[in-house]
Amino acid sequence: FAKFLSSREDKAHLLLHILQDMMRNEAMYQTIRQRQRGGTEKRDGGIDDGVLAGTLEVLLEEFESRARDRRIYDVSEFCKGEALRDAGYVLDEQRGIILRNQ
Repeated sequence: FAKFLSSREDKAHLLLHILQDMMRNEAMYQTIRQRQRGGTEKRDGGIDDGVLAGTLEVLLEEFESRARDRRIYDVSEFCKGEALRDAGYVLDEQRGIILRNQ
């Protein structure tokens, strides 16, 4: 698959897709976990709890692993670039996570 990536934009687009998928999975996980803890559902189907209204986080190491699965071995440029910020994500290098406020 990597041979079809012809530009930085292509890589950024693929990495953004991977990250969005990971965040979607994290949001679903938090929803399920909150329901198991007895969170109450709101009329719109969401959970009435501060956790889901807060921040989603994925480990940078896991993101790098998913990128390597697609033969992208260096995500540092993407993580410090505009595509990440424009999509509403923030890299916390100290904690080793990528986060997004919901």
